[in-house]
Amino acid sequence: MDRRQFLKIGTLSTGAVMAGGLPAGAKTETVKTYSSALETQGYVKEPARRIPVVDKADVVVVGGGPAGFAAAVAAARQGSDVLVLERQYFLGGLFTGCGVTPIINMYNPVRDGEPVKAVSGICEELCDRLDKVGMLNYEKVRPKVDPEAAKYYMEEMLSEAGVRLLYGVQAAEILMSGDRIATVIVEGKSGRVAIKADYVIDCSGDGDILEWAGEDFNVYKEDIGAMWRIGHAAASPRGNVTCIPGVLTRHTTGERQQDGLDMYNLTRIQLGLRKMMWEDAMDLRKNPGCEDLYLLDTPSVVGVRITRVLNSVANVTVEGAAVGKSYDDVIGFTGGDSTLSWEDKKVKVGSRKIWQVPYSALLPKKVTNLLVAGRCFGFERGLTYDAREIGTCLMTGQAAGTAAGIAALKRCGCREVNVPELQANLRRQKVKLDW
Repeated sequence: MDRRQFLKIGTLSTGAVMAGGLPAGAKTETVKTYSSALETQGYVKEPARRIPVVDKADVVVVGGGPAGFAAAVAAARQGSDVLVLERQYFLGGLFTGCGVTPIINMYNPVRDGEPVKAVSGICEELCDRLDKVGMLNYEKVRPKVDPEAAKYYMEEMLSEAGVRLLYGVQAAEILMSGDRIATVIVEGKSGRVAIKADYVIDCSGDGDILEWAGEDFNVYKEDIGAMWRIGHAAASPRGNVTCIPGVLTRHTTGERQQDGLDMYNLTRIQLGLRKMMWEDAMDLRKNPGCEDLYLLDTPSVVGVRITRVLNSVANVTVEGAAVGKSYDDVIGFTGGDSTLSWEDKKVKVGSRKIWQVPYSALLPKKVTNLLVAGRCFGFERGLTYDAREIGTCLMTGQAAGTAAGIAALKRCGCREVNVPELQANLRRQKVKLDW
C-alpha cells in the first residue's frame, strides 16, 4: 500500500452471537469486540454463529499473572467457585514468563535504617513457601524468586484453594446484559466457546475486558524489554545472582516508548530481543573463564510494561502516593521504588513513603460486576513504574479477589461491597492496611 490508513475497529452490537436461541422475555446481550489501531486492507463479514456455553463460575478471573493468581486464591477462600482463564500454559505472566522475578515494591527502599514491608498477605505467603525450599533470595529490598519454583507453588496454592484453571485460552470478547458482564467468549484448542460469569476480575494486564465493557481508560506507551538467564556463569561478573549456583539473570530496558497493543510491533520487538540475547551470550563466552557459559532461557512472553489503564471511580494520584495520602477505603499498601515528579517537586527513592491504594481505584464507573487489578487499575501516568510492579499486582489482586468473593456471597454489585467489612476481611488475611 502506498498510503497507510489507520482505522479504529469499533464496537459492534448484535443479538445474533448467542449461546443458543433467544427465549421470550430474555435480555439482549451486547457483544463487545476488540478495539485496536491497525493498518487495514478492507473488511470481511464474519457470519453469525451459535457459541456453546461450556462453563460457568461465580468469579471468572481473566489472566493468571501475579494479580490474577492472588485474586483467584482470595476469591476462592471466600467460598466462591473461581475459574482462571490464562492464555499461556503457566501462571505468573511477566513475573515467571519474562524473568521479572524481583518482587519490587514488596518492601519500601530506605536510605538509612531498615526497609519497611509494604505488601504482605498472599505475596508474603508465596515468598515463605519459596524461601523454605531455597528458591528465594533477597536482592537488597527485592525478594527474588526462581521462576520455575514460583510457577509450581502458584499452581499449588490455586489447587489448595479449590480454584479451577484453564490454560491456553484467550479471551476474545464479552457479552453484556445491561450494566453487567454476562459471558466471556474465549478461543483455544477446543474452538470458540462461552463461559458464564457472575463476577469478572480483569487481570489481563492490558485491560482487555474493561475496554470491551465500555469503560473509560488511557493507553500509555513504555519501554518493552526483557530479562533472561545465563547458565554456567559463575565466572561472569555481569548479571544478577539467582537462587541457583552458576545461573545469572540479565536485563535490557529495550526499546523506548513502544506500543504494547500492536501485534506487528510486538513480533518485531520479540525477534530483535531474541537475536540480541543470543549474541549477548556468545559475546560473554569470549571473556576469560566464561568459555562454557550458555544461554539458559529467554522470555516466554514479551516484556510489555504498560498499555491500558482504567479511569476508575478514583484514580491514585502521583501527589497522593508521594505524600502518603490516607484513604478511607484503603485495601493495601505498596512500596516506592522510583523517583516521583509532580508539579515542580521530586521525591527520590530514598525519601519515598509506602503508599496506599483505595478500593475505588479498582472499581470501574459503569459495569457493576467488574473489578480491575494488576497493572491496569486506576492510577496517574506518573505512577506507572510503581503501580505495575509485581508486589503491587499481588496486593491489588488479593483485594479484588476478596471483594469479588464478598460480592458473590452478598449478591451485590462491586461498588456496593461494604468497605469496612472488606477491610476487616483483608486484615484477617494479614494484609497491611495501617501505618
